[in-house]
Amino acid sequence: MTGDHFTPDEALQEIGRVGQRVGSSSRGPGRAYLFVGLATMVYWPAMFLGGYPLPLLAGAGWIVLTVALCVYWARLRVHNRLLKRINGPVSAAYVVTMMVPFVVGVWLRPDRPTAGWTAVLVALSVLAGLPLVYGGLRLMRNR
Repeated sequence: MTGDHFTPDEALQEIGRVGQRVGSSSRGPGRAYLFVGLATMVYWPAMFLGGYPLPLLAGAGWIVLTVALCVYWARLRVHNRLLKRINGPVSAAYVVTMMVPFVVGVWLRPDRPTAGWTAVLVALSVLAGLPLVYGGLRLMRNR
């Protein structure tokens, strides 16, 4: 291409290249959403069903993950329309669904969990991670 003077074909190619670059810019946040959503599904069972070192390791891991994600989001320079549109609803749904296993695990958990209680906690843990998994998949499919 020749400086600021584009032929119509060059202009279309540049528009396509920029559009593709913007579309692919949401894949990083999509992967982050997907990773945290899947980590959530493992975190709650580890916290409430694991033996002594497992809850401690899960809590420490969650703190490291949170700090890493805060740094990642602060350094990220994505201005993708889809990300802006789904970030608020997905984050709000995640906060609400994260409260459910917390409340159930802290205040309703029996001293000796039964198989049924374990299944309920695992189901609630999967539910807690679903908003981010959904958001991550939507962002990664964005073209």
